[in-house]
Amino acid sequence: MGYFTTRNTCIKGVVSGVPENTEDNLILDLIPEEEREPLVRHTGIRFRKIVEDKSLSIEEFFHPLVEKLLEELNWEKESIDVLICVTQNQHNAIPSVACKLHELLNLEEEVFCYDINSGCSGFVYGLYTVNQVLSGLSGNNARAVLCCGDISSFLTEETDKAVRPVFSDAVSVVGIEKRGLSDDSSDMYFNLETFGKGRNAIYAETGKDANTYMRLNGIDIFNYSVKYVPKNIEGLLDHFSIDKDDVGLCFFHQANKVINEAVRKKLSIPVEKTPYSLYDYGNTASASIPVTIGVVRERLNENSKEWTLLSGFGVGFSIASVVLKLNPEVCFPPFSLKL
Repeated sequence: MGYFTTRNTCIKGVVSGVPENTEDNLILDLIPEEEREPLVRHTGIRFRKIVEDKSLSIEEFFHPLVEKLLEELNWEKESIDVLICVTQNQHNAIPSVACKLHELLNLEEEVFCYDINSGCSGFVYGLYTVNQVLSGLSGNNARAVLCCGDISSFLTEETDKAVRPVFSDAVSVVGIEKRGLSDDSSDMYFNLETFGKGRNAIYAETGKDANTYMRLNGIDIFNYSVKYVPKNIEGLLDHFSIDKDDVGLCFFHQANKVINEAVRKKLSIPVEKTPYSLYDYGNTASASIPVTIGVVRERLNENSKEWTLLSGFGVGFSIASVVLKLNPEVCFPPFSLKL
């Protein structure tokens, strides 16, 4: 049973970043001209942000965003107790991205650091993990920074028509705080599931040039998503006795428009409750939920007293959903990272 509850924590800030370089699917030479508009309609993706400098490492993208988050929240570096990075872009096998980022940020030695190797569901898994770590710390107050995201273009073969028009590069950082007193606004309810038999829906293999590339089985991804994601969300709401009508906003992992619309319709969720960031940013892997939150940040205040649903699903095949009250003090649309 994958149902969990965490208490006494809240999301205080959400900051995301994307590369300056943009690819436009409507002028992508890889795709025949007559197929480009149907592709954009089908996937919902026109623009994608792509890193040009392949020598950069993921921690170099996280670093300026963490600095920005701390500045906007007015958090001193000495107040950070936990740093967790969710990524599939480890530049080197060891040490962890979190340890390398710890050095770049010049954090205190007592900070709890490690990585989570996860993709599309990684943001929600990371949120659960951070909450559990914070709850185990002594004292009433503690702070964590959760970093998530991938430079998916590092895993993309330029001639792959299934992968390249879909995936985009982005990273997000989230500030999470432990509260001294529990109230309804600090409760988060999770349903975390894994369907390992779907692990080959998205996988990596070594290409002819000896580089590692991401591969997709599109039909499998669609079938697993439509079959299992609605069940995961319905199970979550039913287990914790939350009425679907009391959920104001639903942030799904931005897989592609066909998959997301099939999930939305199967759940009978109104289209106005399910924001998208696909058109301008593509599928941004584990950063896609916080990126979308930033895109529609002005709607969060209107929804602050209602439940918000976050649901990540994909590589693994892994699904992670959470219901929470979401109204961060700091929240921005994605910044253009000049690296």
